[in-house]
Amino acid sequence: MQEAIATLNESLARLHAEMREYFPFVARVAVALYDEGTGDIKTFLHSPLEASPLRDYRIALAEARWLDEVRRSRRPRVIDDISPATLGGQEHSRRILEAGFRASYTAPIFDQDRFLGFIFIDSAVEGSLTPRVVRQLELFVRIVSLMILNALRNVDVLVGGLSLLREITAFRDVETSGHLARMSYYAERIARRVALRIGRDETWVEHVRLFAPLHDIGKIAIPDAILLKPAKLTGGEFEIMKGHAARGEQILLTLIRDLSLAELQHVGSLCHIARHHHERWDGGGYPDGLRGAAISVEARIIHIADVFDALTTRRCYKPAWSMEDASAFLRQGAGSEFDPELVELFLEPPRGIASIMEKFTEEPAEALEAT
Repeated sequence: MQEAIATLNESLARLHAEMREYFPFVARVAVALYDEGTGDIKTFLHSPLEASPLRDYRIALAEARWLDEVRRSRRPRVIDDISPATLGGQEHSRRILEAGFRASYTAPIFDQDRFLGFIFIDSAVEGSLTPRVVRQLELFVRIVSLMILNALRNVDVLVGGLSLLREITAFRDVETSGHLARMSYYAERIARRVALRIGRDETWVEHVRLFAPLHDIGKIAIPDAILLKPAKLTGGEFEIMKGHAARGEQILLTLIRDLSLAELQHVGSLCHIARHHHERWDGGGYPDGLRGAAISVEARIIHIADVFDALTTRRCYKPAWSMEDASAFLRQGAGSEFDPELVELFLEPPRGIASIMEKFTEEPAEALEAT
């Protein structure tokens, strides 16, 4: 694999430093992405990296009315005298004011007709964003937009290719769309909570969510007689089933090579997820029998998210467990099957889990037909 390119946050930091050469009052540059699944706007990139008033922040776009107006108009908005009256009373407005920002430039990001999010440029000096300055800042905004478009298109190409494989084999797919959506947001919840502790940024969190539904892609190579067998698998059949983890990694590496995506940011996380999502904290998992921190953090996250949703979802062979019972199962397995720290980061507080369950309710037909 070719040498990895600089991260998006590092690229944004360099652009921010370049801006400050000409406009020293530019105190913050940030990007927030739109999540089509939840309707939320959430922080994706920001500079400076060390201190951001809106790190890990998300809000429903419908609740941020002036931002929604920017999206609908498809035109930037300049606020040259930030105040509660101009920003509104939401949490993000309070944080912006407390951080000392006094002027802001907000531009929407579109890929043709698809809305992707916003770019924010904040100034510490009231009245600094004059029409002349804004015209010059537009060049930097276009560069940031191109960075985001390029990164997301590369991800879309890879995820799209894998989704096509899933569509081709949909008649034998054992996972429902509701399961894949929920477990991807469960994974995002854990990733976001652990990111700062392990030195990862919001781009890594977003990629964990995007890659989570592809964890079992290797099952497309498992024969129907085993994958769809209604009875318990024999020892030999289970060994074949276990091969889906290594096979998934092989499929991904082939696609990454054929689509020239070796430099895609965090692509290694995707391969770790596919190969190691059945490893156990105590070393009793497969395919490599890894133990503890030797298992990639992405795979440890997916394992928790996948098991929790499988437990709390009704299937033709079992009723849905309550959130309390599934939580107790994870805690019981913490330190043996699961990473104990990640289990607690996922489970507390429980209201966030309940919100995800409510947003991505299983279709009754799906739940009954899944095996």
